[in-house]
Amino acid sequence: MAVLCSLAELPDGSFRVILDDARKGQELGAWVSDSLFTFKDYSPGCLNNLASVSEAELADLSYNLLARLLASNGLGI
Repeated sequence: MAVLCSLAELPDGSFRVILDDARKGQELGAWVSDSLFTFKDYSPGCLNNLASVSEAELADLSYNLLARLLASNGLGI
């Protein structure tokens, strides 16, 4: 199991950071998106400068990523 992270531009110019659960695909080294885990939308221009994203938001993203990986491997937090 893995967590697939992607960035999508939305029609209004905002961006969505998406974390999906992923599983190994049939081909060697391939991963397939399995299900949505969580996402966060950012207003237009917000991600032009990473310094404009608060440390708390970056910490939340990191926390969610690590928590999902631990949970998928049967480990508690």
